[in-house]
Amino acid sequence: MLRLSVVGAAALTCVSMAVTLSLILLSSLLPRRQITYVNAGDAVIYLMDVDRNITLPLIANGYNPTWSPDGQRLAFYAYGDSKRDIYIMDIFARKPHQITHNQANNGDPAWSADGRQIVFASDDDGAFGIFVMPVDCTAAFDECATRITPKNTDWYAAPAWSPDGQFIAFAAVRDTTSSFDTTLGNSNIYIMRPDGSRTRRLTTNLGEDYTPAWSPDSRSLVYAAQNIQHGLMELMIMDVDCEIIGGCQRLLFSDVVDLMPSWSANGREVVFVDAQDGNFEIFVMDSAGEGIQQLTFNHTDEISPRWRP
Repeated sequence: MLRLSVVGAAALTCVSMAVTLSLILLSSLLPRRQITYVNAGDAVIYLMDVDRNITLPLIANGYNPTWSPDGQRLAFYAYGDSKRDIYIMDIFARKPHQITHNQANNGDPAWSADGRQIVFASDDDGAFGIFVMPVDCTAAFDECATRITPKNTDWYAAPAWSPDGQFIAFAAVRDTTSSFDTTLGNSNIYIMRPDGSRTRRLTTNLGEDYTPAWSPDSRSLVYAAQNIQHGLMELMIMDVDCEIIGGCQRLLFSDVVDLMPSWSANGREVVFVDAQDGNFEIFVMDSAGEGIQQLTFNHTDEISPRWRP
């Protein structure tokens, strides 16, 4: 079960409830630029209205929040009983509903284009793979969830469903070798059909590639890539239809450590995490890598930013 502290319970039921609901309702009527993110120091998921400079807590003990396509629900994972489970929360009702019930670590949820399914990573079979399940399934995990990656010792993570529903992008350690770890190799970005077919490798970076995120038109991916030569984690953009493996990437932004990018619904902006003053902060820039704006200013890590549709 999801374990909530007193602060966590308040975040669900009464902390800033009126203000939060007012913000959510107001955003339904007015143009909005809103994101969710996690403060890793207190494990609270926050909602930020970028234009109005308002930040409010949504739920405690939550990680990796992702919005449903209609912008009304969040999927996230939470720790409990020495494992991780995935929950869905309607932002108006503010009552999390647990949808994975297995003795495993489940995480990295992402929604299908119609909002009826989620794709996620789980070590239910002993090694991390990617699963798909309906969000309204109430049966046992084995009946609800379908593994769509091979059952082997390869590592799969960070699935992202394309907005047109045609593909799932993900990071995986397969088909690779590495001078740093000859057992596992390094992670690259792949895409596959939602049933697990037509898997295709997109990157050939000698470093690690992580956290792919789709453009609204489903034609491009932005992701974090390790630049071994310069000791950096950079943000890259690539055309998924490119037929040259590893040949269609361009640099979007490079600082010291840049991670967890997310594309806005209108395709004009990318929100991401950047290392500043010894901790991670949230930044936003336009999709050309310019006009950078810092959104958080704290002494703890802010991670997993996601645009609200």
